[in-house]
Amino acid sequence: MRPLEHKKLLTLIAPREFQRLLVDTLQKREVGGYTIVPATGAGASGVRSGLLASDSNVLIYVIISEARLQLVLEDLDELMRGGYRLKALVSDIAILPRKPAAGADQ
Repeated sequence: MRPLEHKKLLTLIAPREFQRLLVDTLQKREVGGYTIVPATGAGASGVRSGLLASDSNVLIYVIISEARLQLVLEDLDELMRGGYRLKALVSDIAILPRKPAAGADQ
């Protein structure tokens, strides 16, 4: 079995109207992959029922390296300081890479 690769999982929770802005922010830092899932729920800002586009959240999942994560977090912090309502959660993860590392025994 190939060795697991250690990465970070960045999970963003944000109003759906911020989705394009957040994707643009990720792409600016050359983040190539992400997954977006519609989300409903309740929190400090009230209930997000999902009945209307303006009343919906999204979850954006990004598997990312530590170095790139720091750059993205700086951008997200700037957005949050500017009044954008979002949550950024970071978790340590290990993934089974699609391809063996260069020079690894097969």
